[in-house]
Amino acid sequence: MAEYKEIHGTKIRNYTTNPDNPITGEVWYNETDNVLKFQYPTTTTAGSWRTGVSLNTARSEAKVSGSTTSALAAGGNTATATYSGVTELWDGSTWTEVNDLNTGRKGGAQSGTASPASLYAGGGNTPGSPYYTADTETWNGTNWTEVNNLNQSRGLLGQTGQAPTSASLVFGGDEPSPSRSDLTESWNGTNWTEVNDLNDSRYGLGGAGNTNTAALAFGGNNPGGRTTNTELWNGTNWSEVNNLNTARQTLAGSGTSTAALACAGNTPPGTGKTELWNGTNWAEQNDLSVARWALGACGTSAASFAVGGETPTRSASVEEWVGAGQPVGAWATGSSLNTARNLLAASGTQTSSIAAGGAVPPNSPSIAAEQYNGTNWTEVNDLNTGRYGLKGAGADATSAVVFGGFTSPPDTTYNNTETWNGSSWTEVNNLNTARFHLASAGATNTAALAIGGYTVPPVTAVTESWNGTNWTEVNDLNTARRLLAGNGTTTSALAYGGWPPYMNVTESWNGTNWTEVNDLNTARYGLASAGVDNTSALTYGGDTGPAVTGKTEEWNGVSWVEVADLATARFDFVGSGTTTAALAIGGKDPSNTGATEEWSGSSTTTKTISTD
Repeated sequence: MAEYKEIHGTKIRNYTTNPDNPITGEVWYNETDNVLKFQYPTTTTAGSWRTGVSLNTARSEAKVSGSTTSALAAGGNTATATYSGVTELWDGSTWTEVNDLNTGRKGGAQSGTASPASLYAGGGNTPGSPYYTADTETWNGTNWTEVNNLNQSRGLLGQTGQAPTSASLVFGGDEPSPSRSDLTESWNGTNWTEVNDLNDSRYGLGGAGNTNTAALAFGGNNPGGRTTNTELWNGTNWSEVNNLNTARQTLAGSGTSTAALACAGNTPPGTGKTELWNGTNWAEQNDLSVARWALGACGTSAASFAVGGETPTRSASVEEWVGAGQPVGAWATGSSLNTARNLLAASGTQTSSIAAGGAVPPNSPSIAAEQYNGTNWTEVNDLNTGRYGLKGAGADATSAVVFGGFTSPPDTTYNNTETWNGSSWTEVNNLNTARFHLASAGATNTAALAIGGYTVPPVTAVTESWNGTNWTEVNDLNTARRLLAGNGTTTSALAYGGWPPYMNVTESWNGTNWTEVNDLNTARYGLASAGVDNTSALTYGGDTGPAVTGKTEEWNGVSWVEVADLATARFDFVGSGTTTAALAIGGKDPSNTGATEEWSGSSTTTKTISTD
């Protein structure tokens, strides 16, 4: 047997407590606790759904194939067409309408490993009788082409959604007579061939599989009604295996015969229930955000899309499943500011930031500036004009710009702009619109955005761009607000949250215009932020109305998802850094605080090894 040193290259070392930066998997002896310990990355223990980019056309009974980065949605029941051929292509960021199916229909079967190669078969395409079609079409990345038909016309059937277009399987469904089908057909790239039937005839079932020789069929409506029945296909026969936990029909499935995901369906009513198959059993997981039925799904058990459906109205909603095992971020306590304050400005990185201005008790403007080196805050030369409610941008602790602000009494709103060169502040050309409680974005002290705020009165949507010399008005926010947060650059930014009242509105800036995108999960104002552009952001804290919160949300370019909370809930504070390494600085909790917290996009867990 290999010894520890042979595996890791070192002997087990003794430490008074724990090492500062242990290597993952390293074992050490803690002399204080008299135990062996080791450390490993902390990851999520369960998967979850997050909001995705919606389809252009709301619909039910659409089908989708591919993955969460490249997918194709086709057909369905839309507001204008009961039997639609509308097809949309997902490129990882946007759904785009492309050429339609030749035969408009709903409730067919679709499979394919990537969006440029998909197979669509069956479905309902006419009112009355015959209701269902056997038509089969293949997608080549540009057009649908009719190929050889199914042997039996039917709809609401199951399929091996991850199978290639040369080796797919469809099973069950609704036939003209009898209503529920047990028929299974295998596709070899040219023809459909009838193979051995399901044990349980049913329609509206879910399916999973990546070949025509291994598949899983689950749920649906059999002669007894909605069912939990699950069957496994081995390339020759179907065999009954352990059932779903929740009986339902018109559900969706993704994954393979050994690792599958079942989601949504009609129980009744519509449900968001999600179950994970591990090859032996189904286990309940976190529900979809939007309960629905008659939807489409594609992907794997670790990364899937749920697309469209009935809610009971036709839906364009898309949700993305992210399986367990994702890194878990965490906040850790850092050194406090020397001067506790709120409504201050800050910019830079987690290891090199500058904070300036703000309000100190009872409500006085501060001129103090401090630099953070990743360990401690150090006082540096003061601002020329003390004020609070200002904002800033910059690369690090040696290069920054701050702008706007307010003092009272008497009530004075500022358009002052000051730049920092690492040793002193210099007054430069002012904002065009004096304001405070604004948001900012910018990676340097020569390129920044001033976003929204308050002009006494009212709240404003005005956005200005700084080029290192002058401010220029550019296109406004869609929603005027104050006490919002922002991040990014002058060409790629986000703005979110704010007041009045408590807002969750998020807007994305592309260098020319603001576009509304998916909202925060928690509406709030006085929140802080970090992030490099409009595809990557972290926001945390704020006032929700009922309470001050420590909630943290992460943006992936499509939607927000809740992650680990701040240790100290607070508002009217500021952040800096990125989604993997951020700072939370100062604020109110509810009194003024100088508390600093450091965010790490990944965290570790230390375990004790039992020697009993």
